[in-house]
Amino acid sequence: KSCFTLEVLMKQFRIIILIFFVVCIFPPVNNACASSVQDELKVTLDQILKILQDKSLKGEDATEKRRTSLRKLIHDKFSFDKMSQLSLAKHWKARSDEEKKTFIDLFGQLLEQTYISKIESYSNEKVIFLKEYVTDKKAQVDTKVITETIEIPIDYRLYQTNNGSWMVYDVIIEGVSLVGNYRSQFDQILQKQSFEKLIEDLKKKIET
Repeated sequence: KSCFTLEVLMKQFRIIILIFFVVCIFPPVNNACASSVQDELKVTLDQILKILQDKSLKGEDATEKRRTSLRKLIHDKFSFDKMSQLSLAKHWKARSDEEKKTFIDLFGQLLEQTYISKIESYSNEKVIFLKEYVTDKKAQVDTKVITETIEIPIDYRLYQTNNGSWMVYDVIIEGVSLVGNYRSQFDQILQKQSFEKLIEDLKKKIET
């Protein structure tokens, strides 16, 4: 039986992705004090909302064109390189440049597939920004998503690139880190099987 059990993590990621987009699609009323970190998140998600509302990009016939546009925005704001490195943790250094490139590509595709399938069906939740922490070139923005029945705390961790922009490298939902979850999962897998088997399992997940 395969040790590759990402179903629970992927369900959680789908929730995170929906909430991430809701944050910018339905920003809080009191946003006068938004920082550059929050501003960048909002700009990206406003662009995504524009794509989702574009009548020429709706329907099955426009699926590929719509998703191509969404992928570009996703890659511009989420650092799959950093997420991949942090998720592999101690197993990252031992990988060759080619192995790292392959892993980033596959891991990014896996996240991206879930990402897009969820944002295409966003709903009208409300989000409030609670607070943020900015230290040197890292930041955390804490938010709360309010639905009809529950309130969900969501925190976003970002780092500032050399050109000054902010990239998301982790999301924490109800106190649980997305990267931390994957790091634990991949560590367990690689303790029992080879890196090649992990790559094989990632490919299977992408194809299903």
